[in-house]
Formats: sequence, C-alpha cells, structure tokens
Amino acid sequence: MIAGLVSTVLAVLVLFMNVNLKSFTAGKSQTALICVSEYTRNFTFGFETQVVDFFWIRFLQELDAFNQLTIAEPHLCPDKTSSWHFHLINVAFDLDKKFYELYVHAPLLVSITIGDVKGGSVLFDKSVEAYPNSWTILYRAAYQAMIEEKNKTKAAELLYRAGKNGAPGWVMSLSGGLYNESGDRRMAEQIYSELLADAKDSATAERLKLKLDNKLKNFNIQPNTTDQKVRE
Repeated sequence: MIAGLVSTVLAVLVLFMNVNLKSFTAGKSQTALICVSEYTRNFTFGFETQVVDFFWIRFLQELDAFNQLTIAEPHLCPDKTSSWHFHLINVAFDLDKKFYELYVHAPLLVSITIGDVKGGSVLFDKSVEAYPNSWTILYRAAYQAMIEEKNKTKAAELLYRAGKNGAPGWVMSLSGGLYNESGDRRMAEQIYSELLADAKDSATAERLKLKLDNKLKNFNIQPNTTDQKVRE
C-alpha cells in the first residue's frame, strides 16, 4: 500500500515537472517544457524502472515537432543549445541500464528527429558503453560518428566492432574502406585480411583480394615509381 502510494506521488511529481507550463509562465519564458535535471535521479526512491518507463512514454509523446534540421523552439532547454528530449533520456540512461530498446532507439531519435546532434552523440557514446557487444547499437553509433560528427576514424572503429559482433559482412568491408580513407593502412589491411580468411568460397576470396588491392594501392605506389611512370 505504502509502496503504491509513493509510486503514485512520484509519478504525479514527475508529470508536473514535464507538462506544458505555458499557462504558468506566460510572458516569462519561451520554453514550453521543463528540462529534467540530473538531480532527478536522486529522487526516484527505488522506483527507477517505473520512472524510466514514464520518461520514455513522455519522450514519445513529444516527437512530432517540425524541427527544420535543428531543435524546435518549444523543445529547447534554457541553455538554448540542448533539447528537453536529450536531458530526459540522459537521466533515463543513468537510471536503467537494462532497458535495451531505449538504448537502441532513443539516441537516433534525439539526433535525427529532434535535431539535437550533440545530445545524440552523448547518448550514442553511453549506449556503446552500456552495450559494447550489440552490433545494432555499434552500427547506429557509426552512422552518428560518420555523418553527424564527421569522424571517419571513430566510425571505422565502431563498424569494425559491429562486424566482429555479428553484423553483415559488408559492414566490415565498409570499416576497412573508412580506415583506408583515414590513412590507417595497417587497420585497413587487417580488416580485409580477416574478411579474406573468413571467405566461404574461392570466388568470394578473390573479390575480397581485388578490393583490398584497389583500396590500398595508393599506399603502395612510391613517389619514385610514379615519377618513373610519368617519364615513360
């Protein structure tokens, strides 16, 4: 009885923290939602799972804002750089590390749907830390690193780890290509050598060998060789 009462009171308090407060703050602030503070984690009273479930539901209810590739004004926190969605999920991550679906979906939604790229990167890093062997999370984090962060080396590492944890074979190949573009010849050679060793038939092995040779040929041509060819 007491536990149920505490849970209900907590839910009401958290709800009040996150409802639209325009009627209470008219003329004082343009922020329609209160950004959850990290201190929230200290007031769950043992009901972390229930709080995270509630946060996830509230998060999904606020996904329809048209953001024009940036955070919509009603969802900006007072710092005017981060989103209400990021803070909500960031606290949720700290409260429940067993909610796998949250770690899979929330970072991408924050980054793409909400337009909070920096917040998405923080959440992706936390997801990779919490589930280092989930190729799905690693692959999505690689997208964030490659497209949003413009970090080819980080993306290549994440793709490599995804390939080692069950992702389709082409993911490892993509990783090798990114390592090559980043100038890491050793890692590119290692990845393609592993693919070559894992080939199930000679035809596949030959295609992989040709791909390896093509991607690494720029490293194998010495300047004097090039000059010689030009003279010829």
